[in-house]
Amino acid sequence: SPAFDNGFVNWDDQAYVEEQPMVLQKEYGRLLTTPVSLNYHPVTMISLAMQAPDKGEKLTAAPFIRMNVAIHIINALLVLWLVWLMSGYRLGVALFTSFVFALHPLHIESVVWVSERKDVLYTFFFLLSCLSFWHFLSTERRKWLFVALICFMFSVLSKAMAVSLPVVFLLLLYIKEGNWQFLRNSTYLLPFFAISLFFGLMAMDVQGGGDFHGLLNLYGEKVNALASPDTFTFWQRVQFACYGFVSYLAQFFYPFSTCAFYPYPDPATLGGVQGLFYPVLAAGVLFMAAWAGKKWPEIFFGLAFYLVTVALVLQFISVGLAIKADRYTYIPYIGIAFLVGHLGQKVADRPASVWKSTVIGLALVFVCMLGLKARQQADVWQDSEVLWSQVLSLFPNEDLALGNRGNYRGKTGNIEGAFSDFQQAIADGCRRADVYEGLGNCYGTMSEQQPGQKEALVQKAIEAYQKGLEIEPNRGNIHFNLGVAQLSGNPKASAQSYKKALEIMPYKEKEILPPFGLALLNSGAYEEAVSTLSKAIALNGPNENTLYQRGLAYIGLSKPVEAKKDLQAVLAINPAHPEAPSRLQYLGEKFGVE
Repeated sequence: SPAFDNGFVNWDDQAYVEEQPMVLQKEYGRLLTTPVSLNYHPVTMISLAMQAPDKGEKLTAAPFIRMNVAIHIINALLVLWLVWLMSGYRLGVALFTSFVFALHPLHIESVVWVSERKDVLYTFFFLLSCLSFWHFLSTERRKWLFVALICFMFSVLSKAMAVSLPVVFLLLLYIKEGNWQFLRNSTYLLPFFAISLFFGLMAMDVQGGGDFHGLLNLYGEKVNALASPDTFTFWQRVQFACYGFVSYLAQFFYPFSTCAFYPYPDPATLGGVQGLFYPVLAAGVLFMAAWAGKKWPEIFFGLAFYLVTVALVLQFISVGLAIKADRYTYIPYIGIAFLVGHLGQKVADRPASVWKSTVIGLALVFVCMLGLKARQQADVWQDSEVLWSQVLSLFPNEDLALGNRGNYRGKTGNIEGAFSDFQQAIADGCRRADVYEGLGNCYGTMSEQQPGQKEALVQKAIEAYQKGLEIEPNRGNIHFNLGVAQLSGNPKASAQSYKKALEIMPYKEKEILPPFGLALLNSGAYEEAVSTLSKAIALNGPNENTLYQRGLAYIGLSKPVEAKKDLQAVLAINPAHPEAPSRLQYLGEKFGVE
């Protein structure tokens, strides 16, 4: 409930909803073939587009968050149903597992973050597929296998993480049969594995900035989320994977020090005995799972389910900027909760009633603790200020958090706070282009607030943008902002910056074309100015400023008839326009146009 009044945050929400034209304009056809934010998940994107407000209505995060919560509640009920079936109708195990799933604080990120609609949605279809498969195993009726396949398709089209589902089916077979003999007669799973392989390869290609051999349409700036193979050594990758594997287990029982971003550790800290700590612990857990497989199927199932569903996000292949994320536990914790619930049930089944009372008491305390912490964490996602401040409380010098909080502060008018964040990040040796972009924006705003120092502040803004482009030369927004800063002092350079921004971000031509046309006009490139401003008018509709500027360009080209038409259109829109009448008078005096 604390999340119901939360807003969007500047952590993917702009790319998914706030500034996503395909969602806001409900372009369902394009969403079917277009990756968004380096993910191909059309079912997720279409679900967001269906909730986008109609034209004229206000866009808020609340409807999206409420829908996420509703799907999460349904998912918790599906977990209850699935665990009840596969535990042999043990209601205690099912209740414990579903309550942990519903209330665990690390699941808050998946539920109250608008951009994580993909988590709750793919899990919904994932669990439906598991239930359908279980019914197939129980009844041997092929229709349930077909239903499981359809649900699997919807799941993987909601988030590529669902590719682990066929292996989960093998685990469901194992716990139902109690052995591995079923493998000889499981060829009916081949279509599931084929689909998993196909979408797994697609996800890797899209994460690398590809269009999967032309099957998809790229939209936006082409970037690569995969770390270069030589960024980390093989041993470091093993250490990262083991760190995530063990720390997620630890946070299941002690879910504190949670936040939205966990940076990679300094490689220097991974040497010596300390560097062996997590690999040794991970190896111990895996050995325990293998040993349990012979005597205790439920323990093996819980650990194996956790490993299978978390393996793809353990950063052995580094994707993104974080070493781990709370949202990655959304499905995997079902396995750990099932294991703990099963062990608790075994203890509670002992003859002495004290065991049952103790287990129930401990379970209630644990679940209540989870709920209280979850409530606190839900409110952390209130806005970007609170969200990134929590990250900075744990990682005070994290550039990404400083940059994102700074950008939010800048957009909400706290220029002093934003400037402080950007300066701190740069002082710590920051190499993030968006931090320099934010610093340039601060200088730009300050130039308007301090007219006496405008020229010097604008020059500092230009230098900050140029520094950002040294780090990321193809960052379109920085080229655009650089064009804004250069417009008054160097219109020719400004036009070049806008041109580059348009090349990188053709999908933002409505925003770029008007100032681009003005820069061309001010630099004396009248033919290009007319062409560019005409495109702007065609896209955005008649606008007094754009029409006036095109009229001036026509005057520069000695085309009085066209100039007069534009200037008259300006006065039709705004009869009190301060300069159009004098320009019309000039046309009459210079060219004899009445």
